[in-house]
Amino acid sequence: MSPMTKFGKKMKEKRPRIKKARKESGKKRKPTNPPQITGFWGRGASLYRPGLFTKKYFVKHGETCAADIYYALSQEIERLNKERIEIGEKPFERPNYSSFSRYFHWFLILKLIERTDKRERAIYNFLQKRVFYKLTAKGKAEVTAWEDPISVRHPEFR
Repeated sequence: MSPMTKFGKKMKEKRPRIKKARKESGKKRKPTNPPQITGFWGRGASLYRPGLFTKKYFVKHGETCAADIYYALSQEIERLNKERIEIGEKPFERPNYSSFSRYFHWFLILKLIERTDKRERAIYNFLQKRVFYKLTAKGKAEVTAWEDPISVRHPEFR
């Protein structure tokens, strides 16, 4: 007999639900090659991480502007990608200038670089003058701030 409600109607009997087992995916995931280190954008151990590349560029060239460093970084990533494609590896992603300039701003905040008095006209009249920067003594000695400037300034974000 099925149970009755207080109004005298019969309740439906509940059957136990049987869950179907999910099939395993036929595709197997490849591990990322080389494995990415989590943190701020870029590959953590790579020499072509924007901060490490920027420091290396300043050591080699002395005074320079952000646009020149970005252009050199882009050219180097293009060269690396050609080699990586030839051997069948996934190419690196190039940062856009907007994210690179924000990253560059962190170097100013941490006093790894400083502005110089040198200014240069931009290629086009509607652009601002090019501002040049140089390494500071702290920037030459520092290592971890070039790798991840935000976590150096704000360790609570790690």
